[in-house]
Amino acid sequence: MQLLGSVLILFGWIVAALLVLFLLLIGRFYEIKFGQRAYYQLFWVPLLFFVAAAMWDVVATRGPTGDLFLDFVGKPGPDLLWFFGGVALTGLCYSLYRTMMGGKR
Repeated sequence: MQLLGSVLILFGWIVAALLVLFLLLIGRFYEIKFGQRAYYQLFWVPLLFFVAAAMWDVVATRGPTGDLFLDFVGKPGPDLLWFFGGVALTGLCYSLYRTMMGGKR
């Protein structure tokens, strides 16, 4: 059962990483097609925060019996990485939206 939980969590993070990469590719396409700076390279920052937090959770969140906790809430280090990654992703998405909608000319 623990293996199934780990596989489902891994699958979820792969899907989330693909969505962030898709946003990066949208920004890249917009910059190339319209010649307007979209700063798509910065989408790697939240992705790295999320990967670091996930790895920290996998390594550091073991119970007293050595079993892996499948809950990713409660440790301050990974939680701060999740938070900063989410804030960075939100800001970058808003910036990309404003750029694409004509906010930065």
